[in-house]
Amino acid sequence: MGDGVLASTYRRLIKQLDKEVEWVDQKLNAAIEKESAWDEKKALLESVPGVGDVLVHTLLGDLPELGTLNNKQIAALTGVAPMNRVSGKLRGKRRIRGGRSTVRVVLYMAAVSAN
Repeated sequence: MGDGVLASTYRRLIKQLDKEVEWVDQKLNAAIEKESAWDEKKALLESVPGVGDVLVHTLLGDLPELGTLNNKQIAALTGVAPMNRVSGKLRGKRRIRGGRSTVRVVLYMAAVSAN
């Protein structure tokens, strides 16, 4: 098999995957539009520069508490709040840990791509 055949196969597969992603995005947007509370949250989130569909869908799906908790509670729930590591005489550094890793990863990628 030559390089040209492989390249055309990869292009065809990527085109099909792009269609699948578009289909899923359409389904997610339709579901969000049906729920007025989600639609309002989506509009608010999209008003922030750099926030796109992936971040909006992740926050709405994986962090439904958004808007009902304060900023410290949401930071802890997401796993971006520094937590003390203290036990007896042990005094450790404050590090982020726990929380919902899927949300944290998408937030990180959104921040990286916004730069």
